[in-house]
Order: sequence, then C-alpha cells, then structure tokens
Amino acid sequence: MTDCCAAADCDSQPGESSTPLFSFPSDPDRCKQWLNNCHRLDLASEPPEQLHKRYRLCAKHFEPYLISHQSASSCVLQEDAIPTIFDSPMPVNNQSTSNRKRTRDPSEEEATAVKKTKESESGDLKEETKEAPGENSATVEIPKDTETQEDVTSSKAKETLKVYFKEILALTGFSINGANINAEEPIGGARGQQTLNRICVEKIDKKEILQFSEDLMREEIQNSLRLARFFSILLQDATSIEGKEQIPVFIRSVTVAGFPQKHLVGFLPCDLDAESLFYMLLTELRNKWGLRMEHCRGLTYLVTGSMCQKMRDLTCRILQEFPQVVLSPSDPYAFNIWIIRCMPVPSIQKVADTVEEVASLLRRTPELSQRLEGKIQTTYGHIKGEVDRIKAALSGNWEYGTDAFQTMLEILEPFLNCINEMISKVDEDTAEQIAKLKPVLKNFNFIITLVALKNTLCCVSILNSSLRGIISISSTLQYTISNALKLVSKYQQELPIFHRKWFSDAVGRAKKLGVEVSKPEMAQEDGAETSLEDFYRETLSRPILQYLVAEVKRVFSIEMVRILRWLSLVPSYMADHNFSIRRDKVADANLNNLARPDTFYEELGCWEVKWRHASKRRILPTTVFATLKIPDIGFYPNVQSLLRVLGTVPCVNAEADVYGQYHMVLERCHSYLRATSEDQRQCSMAYIYVNQDVHFSVEQMVESYVQKHPDILHLLQTDDDMGDKPLPAAAHGNHPEKDTEEELQLINLD
Repeated sequence: MTDCCAAADCDSQPGESSTPLFSFPSDPDRCKQWLNNCHRLDLASEPPEQLHKRYRLCAKHFEPYLISHQSASSCVLQEDAIPTIFDSPMPVNNQSTSNRKRTRDPSEEEATAVKKTKESESGDLKEETKEAPGENSATVEIPKDTETQEDVTSSKAKETLKVYFKEILALTGFSINGANINAEEPIGGARGQQTLNRICVEKIDKKEILQFSEDLMREEIQNSLRLARFFSILLQDATSIEGKEQIPVFIRSVTVAGFPQKHLVGFLPCDLDAESLFYMLLTELRNKWGLRMEHCRGLTYLVTGSMCQKMRDLTCRILQEFPQVVLSPSDPYAFNIWIIRCMPVPSIQKVADTVEEVASLLRRTPELSQRLEGKIQTTYGHIKGEVDRIKAALSGNWEYGTDAFQTMLEILEPFLNCINEMISKVDEDTAEQIAKLKPVLKNFNFIITLVALKNTLCCVSILNSSLRGIISISSTLQYTISNALKLVSKYQQELPIFHRKWFSDAVGRAKKLGVEVSKPEMAQEDGAETSLEDFYRETLSRPILQYLVAEVKRVFSIEMVRILRWLSLVPSYMADHNFSIRRDKVADANLNNLARPDTFYEELGCWEVKWRHASKRRILPTTVFATLKIPDIGFYPNVQSLLRVLGTVPCVNAEADVYGQYHMVLERCHSYLRATSEDQRQCSMAYIYVNQDVHFSVEQMVESYVQKHPDILHLLQTDDDMGDKPLPAAAHGNHPEKDTEEELQLINLD
C-alpha cells in the first residue's frame, strides 16, 4: 500500500503524518465513483480489491463532517463517504457536489493575464483575416456554415424525438385504460397521428422507449435512495401480473428536504418458499438498486390468504438476520387491525375481507349509504348520542381504523334490513354482489368471529397511537406496552368467563337476525362431541389471544422501543419537559444511526439551548417531518440522522408534500391493477405508472436513444431537409401582385 495520496495533482507529501489517508472502498460502485472524482481513470481496469489494498486518498478531499476523530491520533471515515474536494475541475456529473472554493496563487493570476492577452491578440488576428478579401476568407467560412446547418438539423430531429417520447410516456402514465402498448394502432387517435412524426410512429419500438424511461427512472431513484441512506421495505398484497401471482415491493425513505418518499422497486414471485424469497429480495436490493441491508431500518407486509404464513416466515428470517430492522404495521391499517389482517387463519381472513367488501360497497353506492343512515336512525334512535357516534364511525376509511369490527357489528342489523329493500333498486352488478354478500353476513360463524375480534383487539388498540408517532403516548411507551400485555394475559387466564359473555352476546345477535346457531360445516364433519361454546373458545378466542401476545412482543422489540424514544427530540415534546432531553432515552442510539458519534452529547446540549430560547418567539414543530424541515437542521447532524431513521419506519405518520405524492404512490398502484385486465398487466408498465412522480431528463433519454440508433436520427434529419426545401412554383409564376389580390378575395369571402 502506498503512503501517498492517489488523487491527481494532490499537493500532500508522501509520509506526511498530519494528513490521514483512507483506503479505496471495496464496493465496486463506490470505488468507481472515487476514481471518477479523483481523476484517476487510468486505474479503472484495476479490480476494486486491488485498489482497496494499494491506493488511498488523503483527508483533504473529504468534507470535514464525513470524518470522525476518535482520538488525537486516529480518525474514522464514514461508511458511505464520497471524496468531493479537488483542485482540478470535477466531472460534469459531480460539479454540483463540490463546495470547495480555492484562492488563486499570484502565479496563477499572472498566467491567466497572459492567457487573456494571447486570446485578445488571436481575436484581433481573426478579425483581420475576416476583413481581408481573397479566397482564403471564403474557404474558412464555408465549413463553419455547414457545421451550423448540421447542428440545426440535428437539434430539430432531437426535438421531434423528444415530443414523441413525451407522448408515449403521457399515454403510459395517464391513459392506462387505452390500447395495449404492444398494439399497432396509431398513438393518440386521429389528432395524435397528425401531430406526431411519421418516421417516429413507424420506426421506433414503443417497448424500447419504456425500457429507456425505466432505466432513467431507476437511476434517479438510486440517486435519491443513496442520498437518503436509510430505508424501509414495504411488501404489499399479492396480485396477478404477467400471468403469475407476485408481491409488489416498495421502498420508503426520507428525502434530503425532509419529506417521506415511496417507490415501487419490483415484484417477488409467490411460488417460491420463504428462504428463496429472502435471498431473492436481498439480491434485488443489492445488485439492482445498490441498497445495503445494513441501512435498512424498517419492514412491513400486508399479505392475505394463503401467503400469510409464508410472509410471516420471510419477515422472521429478515429480523433474525438483521436485528436493526424493526417490524411495523402497514399503512393504512391501525395496529390491531393489521395484526389480525395478517393472521394465518382462513376463517378470520374471510371475515376481514367481508368487512372491507361492505365498506367498499357503501362508498361505491351512495343511495345504499343514504338508506343505511335511515336504518341506523330507526335502530338506535332511542339511545341518546348513539346515532351520531355510529355515523361518525362510518366516515372515511373506517374498515382500517381501530374500531372496524365493532362498527361492522353495530351496522350489521341495519345493513341487512337495508339490502333487503335496495336489492331491486340498484344496478345488476351491485345486486349480484349483494346477493353473494347476504348469506355470508347471515352466518353465525361470521357473527361470533366479529364479537370475539371486537373484544380481544381492544386490548392492543391503545398501542396504535405510539406506533404512529404521537408524542404524548410514546413518552409512556414502556408502560403502555406492559399494560396491553397484562390485559391480554388477564383475558387468557380468565378466558372461560370472558368467552361465556362473548358467546352469549353472539347468540343474542344471531337470534335477533334470525340466524341459526350452529357449528361451521367443516367442524360438523369431524363429529367431535363438544359444546358450541367450548368449540369456539378453543378454536377462535384462545388462538386469537395467543397470536396477539406473540405479535405484540415481535413488533415492540427492543430496537422498536429504542427508535420510538427518539421522539423526545421533537421540540414540542421538549417543551412539555422544560426543554430537557433525558439522556437515557437517546443514549442507546446505535452508532450506525449517527452522523458524528464523537459530538453526540455536545450536540444534544446545543439542541436544548436552541429550542429553549426559540420557544418564546416561534411555533414549535410538533412532528418528526416538521422538525426535519427547519432551515438549520443541518447544523445538528446527529439529531437529523436519528429523526430521519424515525421517519423511515413505515408506521410513523407520513406528511406528504403539497402535491401529496407519498400517499398517491400506493393509490396509483391500485389504480393500475383495477384499470388493467390480468392478461395485459406488465411489470414495466406498472413500474413507470406508479413511479411517474420521479422526474428524469427527457433530453438525456433522447441522447441515449440517438447513441444506440443513429439511423433514426439520420432519417429524421433527412426528413427535415426535405421539409425545408421550397415548394415548386405554380404555373402562373410567383407574382406578388396576383398573390395579394387572391388574399384580398379570400378576406372578402370570409
């Protein structure tokens, strides 16, 4: 290994002990970026392992905050540090990252003055050459005119490509109900066919345009995730795409500006086992997106049906391999509803699906919703305030809230009365859906499952606010978790007493609705002689309580409690505690989460002083993302880093920007799946449509395409040349007087 800096034109002397040296990274991507920044492309052929062993860069080429001084004689470079400070000009794509300003030496100023003098002399010489008559001046100007003409033609051709690419992407992003991208019909209808270039429509493959845009989108997302550093993995429910069941994979992170962001990064096939899915997910994230699981801080999944157990095994494998990752609920579900939604029991999955179907039907059919309000008034009008409470509970996406099963139980009787009257007054599709839904609702197994879920889930519903980042609840987090587990344990110990009440409640509701009280059909086939009450206690209530205990302990791990304690850094929390940060709440922060571990406690003191003085003259931020957006957050890198980790966790409420882009990502995914038939769904189309808020340069896309297909550019240039030629003159000649007379006649006719 060399004892000098490998950067070109570096003035550090070999063996200089005051300037520390850092070895090249062994990661190929970062190693290549180091080489580009330090202008040593001659070493590009060397493998990263050899560069890591032989070459180093000195500390002069790194920003100071990237270097942590552990002692007077030793210092450590941050894991993802990139050298940006160099005296020679930076590459084009790295100029924006260099912030160093270098003062000029007197010798440089003299050289610049000499250069300007030479330039002025050469300029005078050129002017004299232009003024001198003769053949030489003509021969000099002809190539220049030719070159200018070629540039204009090339610019026009590229502009034509740019317009065509924008049209293709616009159709992909906002007209997914239209024709398939593989179809041969003209794009944009008759009007679009008139405006688009004929050569583009005939010669350019639309699928290739999508591939170019997908690559550019991926590059932009990679840059964004690299700057964000920390990320979380979000696995959504399986869907059929490209002829097979696949799981959409999203990544959540926090931007440099302090906004949450979410991107669709790919799909996982459902036909693999949990171990294969684990390795496939890690490979995709590392090789395709350049993400390292050491920077992953959160994980959530929302998978129903037969995939529940497989996803549970996958998440257990990830949490076991990477202990810094925390498991959290998935948006938009509340904590207790998410737990049950992912419980691998078919009967409970069917009840949860039915509740969501009822909510969707009410939102889609306004007349049914209005009739239901009238039935609620009739059923609960004799109880003061009950009608308003139930109507308020039905607002918004109530099926995802903490009281979803209680609300379904309360509207069950009015809803059944309502659909009996409305089934003949709605459209054919809605009537068919109601006809299928009615026997499911009038089933004793459905009723008693609702009653059991309503009473058992209330034990853990108090934990939802803590996971959402509500500070007043999170301050007593450990106490809240302990109380929830004690309440579940009490239900387990006294289950015969509690279940008897729940069973009696379910039987009373069933008799009121005229539902037969009996075992499920599968249980009747077993022939076991047990009472109905004992059967549901052992097959329903007890498994639910056991599952709740296991999931609460799995979600509220030591790492999750540690991360949620960082809410004490939010200024509004500090105001409630006299602007004093309890060191024990943040002292156990993992060093990998800190930007500068050596100055952590000094920075906490400055953070306290800042808000103690600022509280009298400004409104204090009340959330994680509001705190990340304050102008001087960069002066507190450790606080900023901890809050960014907290904002990355999927369950913490995400404050979208003014355009609501964060929440629209998942909505666009659902819109694409609803609007596209299963045989026409494509991963690339879904990727582009869902990530359409990712901005990339269409000009760069055109340049990449032209490099690959110069023949298309040549055809467009030829077409432009033909279009620029003057039209042949008419038989009567070009007479200005006659033209003027014809124009006047047309004006008079108008």
